[in-house]
Amino acid sequence: MTPEPSRRLSRRARNLWRAQGVLAAFGALIPAGILNSQLAGGVAWLLLPLAVLLVAAVAAPELRWRRWRYEVRDEEIDLRHGTVTITRTLVPMLRVQHVDTTRGLLDQALGLATVVIHTAAGQTTIPALDEPDAEHLRDRIAALARTADEL
Repeated sequence: MTPEPSRRLSRRARNLWRAQGVLAAFGALIPAGILNSQLAGGVAWLLLPLAVLLVAAVAAPELRWRRWRYEVRDEEIDLRHGTVTITRTLVPMLRVQHVDTTRGLLDQALGLATVVIHTAAGQTTIPALDEPDAEHLRDRIAALARTADEL
C-alpha cells in the first residue's frame, strides 16, 4: 500500500483562496444588492451571499489547505485533496508528457505558482506553491519523467 503524501502547499495558499472566495462572493453580492433594491425583502436577499462570503473567505480555504497533500516519488506523483470529499490521485511518471508552472495575477501578488502536469489523459495541478518551490518541483518532475521514459 502506498503511504499517504506528506508535503503541504504554501501557507499563503489560504490567502489566495480567501481572496478568490471574496471575489466570488462579491460577484454574488452585486446581483443580490440589485434584487434587494428592486424587491421588497429587506436584508433577506443579502443574507445568503454574506453567508457564502463567510464560508468562502474563512472556513473553506483553511479546510482546503489542511487537506491538500502531495508527494513526488521516483515512479509516481501522489496527490490528496478536497474539502468535503477527499480525492487521491496517483500519476505514474511514465505517463507524464510535460510539466509547466503557471502564475495568475493573485498568484503573482502572493509569490505563488501552480505546477501543471500534463498526461495523455489530461492535466493535474499542484496549486499554490511558493514560486521557488514550484520551479524546483517542475524541474524534478521533468527529470523523473525523462528518466522513466528511458526505462
